[in-house]
Amino acid sequence: MRSSRSGRQRNSRRLGRRSAQRLWGSLFALLLLALGPAAAAQVVEEWPDDDLMLGQQEEREEDGATAPSEELESSEAEPGPDRIRYQIPFPEDKGGGVATGTAGNLEYVREDYVVASGGVELQYQDLQFQGQRVTVDLKTEQVTAEGDVIIDQGPRRLVGETLVFDLVTKTGTVTNAKAFVDPDIFFEGKIIKKVAEDTYEVTDGMITSCIDDNPDWSFRLSKGRVELGGWAKAKHARFRVKKVPLLYFPQILYPASTDRKSGFLFPNLGYSENRGALLGLAYFLTLGPSYDTTFYTDLYTEGYIGVGNEFRYRPSENTRGIFEGYVIDDPNSAELRWKAFWSHVSEQLPLGLRGVVRYQNFSDFNFFRDFERDFSNVAIRRLRSEGFLTGSWGQQSFTLLVDQNETFIAAGDITTARRLPEAEYRLRPTQLAGLPIYLDLVSSLDYLQSERTDRFDQKWGRADIFPNLTAALSTLPWLSVSVSAGERVTWYSDTRNEDGTDVTGESLTRAIATANSSIVGPSFSRVFDGKIGRFGKFKHILEPRWNYRYVQDFEDANQILRFDEIDFIPFANVFSVNLVNRLLAKPIDTELHGGAREIMSLEIGQLYSLDETVPLESSADGTLTSTQGPINLRYRFNPNRDASLEARLSYSTLFNELFSTSISGGMRFGPHGAGLTWFTSSNPETGVARGNQVRFYAGVELWPSHLRLDTQINYDFELSLLQSQRYIIQYFSQCFGYRFEYRDWQSVTRQDREFRFALTLKNIGTFLDLTGGTRNGFSPGY
Repeated sequence: MRSSRSGRQRNSRRLGRRSAQRLWGSLFALLLLALGPAAAAQVVEEWPDDDLMLGQQEEREEDGATAPSEELESSEAEPGPDRIRYQIPFPEDKGGGVATGTAGNLEYVREDYVVASGGVELQYQDLQFQGQRVTVDLKTEQVTAEGDVIIDQGPRRLVGETLVFDLVTKTGTVTNAKAFVDPDIFFEGKIIKKVAEDTYEVTDGMITSCIDDNPDWSFRLSKGRVELGGWAKAKHARFRVKKVPLLYFPQILYPASTDRKSGFLFPNLGYSENRGALLGLAYFLTLGPSYDTTFYTDLYTEGYIGVGNEFRYRPSENTRGIFEGYVIDDPNSAELRWKAFWSHVSEQLPLGLRGVVRYQNFSDFNFFRDFERDFSNVAIRRLRSEGFLTGSWGQQSFTLLVDQNETFIAAGDITTARRLPEAEYRLRPTQLAGLPIYLDLVSSLDYLQSERTDRFDQKWGRADIFPNLTAALSTLPWLSVSVSAGERVTWYSDTRNEDGTDVTGESLTRAIATANSSIVGPSFSRVFDGKIGRFGKFKHILEPRWNYRYVQDFEDANQILRFDEIDFIPFANVFSVNLVNRLLAKPIDTELHGGAREIMSLEIGQLYSLDETVPLESSADGTLTSTQGPINLRYRFNPNRDASLEARLSYSTLFNELFSTSISGGMRFGPHGAGLTWFTSSNPETGVARGNQVRFYAGVELWPSHLRLDTQINYDFELSLLQSQRYIIQYFSQCFGYRFEYRDWQSVTRQDREFRFALTLKNIGTFLDLTGGTRNGFSPGY
């Protein structure tokens, strides 16, 4: 068998005349047609000009390297000037079909065996092959390749040194191979065998989710089996960071799918200073297309054993929920301690109703402190659970609510407030008979419970209705005048005794009249043209506001069992005056930045009591009183959505003392941000400070899309005490991330210092979780 000469050698032979070129071309075409019936392949060669074409034809005829062909065809892709484009039809008894591609050279050992070389590309059905040398055996329908081998099948790719592949079963073997498959799963081995459509066997290799040649992390394995859409199973696996081995696993399961599929999840490793080293095991179980559940077990070296379950469901587009439960055996207390959480939402129920359930409960409030890994939950002192059914129809709405609020005061001292249940009906302002008169209504029916550990447990019923009429007296654009009047009637099935520790068994009805009037204006405004930043037009508005409020006194208010704001309605006969300055700005480009918006406001106001028996300010001994309230000032500045500033202060006119100030602001610069809040308070009569605290937070992206630092600091100037500080460093790479968190909290009596380090691997989740810290001092409840 004689090898084809290179393109450059063929190019050296040319005929000088066009007539000879056409003659030789015709003879060559006749020769191909004569040999057509015995053809095993179709060959098409293209050259940039006629001279080159004829020279190459002459050389191939002399070498005897021409292949039989039935017809010459053109493909869509145009190969280079020194490339051969070919088509290889498979016999009908082998299923037919055509393989196409390009190569530097093409040879035929026999009519059913083709050899291509020189940067070969071959495509057959959904398979694409590349290599320096590729052979196709039409009889066995087998492809072999060597040198820079690549095989693509959809989003999956195998690369290596050599390849043996069966086109019928679409299975084969690649040596010194690397595989890139969805979802971001990469593995390599000295030998990778594709044994089924979605199954690969790996020998002496590794698996990772990192795309680098030297991955940030990987599992080195002796033997493994990867089932796409399922799991990768490996024996004698070594977890490595770069090339440094850290952990050994006799056997591992590695997720090889983003789809839900039953199986063991990757183990979670951790350490807690109190509970010791942790091994977390979990099993994920699918229960159909709309349900799944996860069972997990936590084993600690200090004798703690925890078991839990997570159940998720979404039976329809409008219904979804999740339940989480966890129980841990605490060897120190010899008790089972637990937590439970349930969240459920049902949209578009009959009659347009919406249902929501949020339930959260713990065996004890110290569970947060002892077992919660999320520092944001460590200091929880209140728990709220609720379930409600609500609907809205035009101006009307209805809500049926059951809820529970628990507040932790000290060890063994908890207050609980429950609605069992509450039915509420609301009517939003509705115009009556086309008149400028509007009716609104709030009503509710409750069965309530309030209890405190070892002190009281009170239950009573309550019915409340509050109709209100509002009349608009001015339609001028620069003046708004309205008055409203109503009466609130509340019935209580029980009342409390004088010291509030017990109930009397007697019912009570409270009826109180209310009245309000509001005048806004006359308003004055002026428009200014001028470009400042993104804005091109400004409008300054100056408007005074007068408000009057009256709430009738109720003599037996001390007998009312108090649960929420409905029960806390004090007598009022007050008048307020406010002067408001507002600055609106309109962007030059309204399509890009939106319409006009308020960017600045300054408001100053004061409250006056119209009843001398109810002063708004007084001295500690009651000898000094004033019907004038403090002067309050509020300033706001919001130049854009990423910046804000607000300042408040209160000035006592009775004692001529500034007794309350606060300033808060924040800015964002892309991924960066910072904010500050500072507030002070003092006794206006004595000037003695009551509080002086500052809170600062900041977030900085130190390395774009990779490294971020967040911090929060609270400092009390009055106590010279750094109350809390929290620092979070997070690093994100293509295939892993870590989070280091440090928290320091202290009061006059105790100090807690805690840290947490968590390592998360792509496609696996949290792989390593370490916590620790110290606790000093004493605080009630710990």
